Amino acid sequence: MSQQKFLEVESKIEAYRGALVDKDQATEVIDFGAGSPDSNRSEEEMAQGVRVTTTTRSVAAVGIKGDRAKGIFEIVSKGEPKVILELGTCCGFSSSYLSHAAPNAQIYTIEGSPELAKIAIQTREDLGCSSVVQKVGKFVDVLPDLLPAIAPIDFVFIDGHHDREATLAYFRQILPFMAPRGVMAFDDITWSEGMKEAWREILEAGVHQKSDDSFKIGILWL
Repeated sequence: MSQQKFLEVESKIEAYRGALVDKDQATEVIDFGAGSPDSNRSEEEMAQGVRVTTTTRSVAAVGIKGDRAKGIFEIVSKGEPKVILELGTCCGFSSSYLSHAAPNAQIYTIEGSPELAKIAIQTREDLGCSSVVQKVGKFVDVLPDLLPAIAPIDFVFIDGHHDREATLAYFRQILPFMAPRGVMAFDDITWSEGMKEAWREILEAGVHQKSDDSFKIGILWL
């Protein structure tokens, strides 16, 4: 990876993020995830989704940046994946990093909240990321049809839900559709005790050749 290339991409994406933060516009999103580490949402609440009134300032702050963005960018650039899957689009910044890191890849990203998906589509359009297919819906509803249609998957980035049981379920569901030397990345593995447990159990599954969790993203090389 060219350090200069990453810095150029980072400058463009983070300037766009900054503009969205400054806009600070009210928006309503549907959250199908765990909320915050101490929210204790029930399985039923997560399945139905929780409507949250927030602002573009708050949602734009979410997503990989800094060392985490650089780490993912480097892994993807070196791996040259043909098919990438992302769970949890939010405002589209991580999928923009992925698109610039692998310009020849076909990228599929899933977002549960229609309002966030709209923001993400506009973000990527403005940033010149044309190789990303946006899917809108709950992961559990979208994945059964999507996975066999796009397999084999070379790189998957799981950055949504943030719940132990759900993360483990996505790991087990996606694994059979991964390419033989694919890479699986799990964001926010230190976000809660449940996420820490999920990462430990994923490692204990023993499906990887090597792993890394040095920048709060758990990476498995299969």
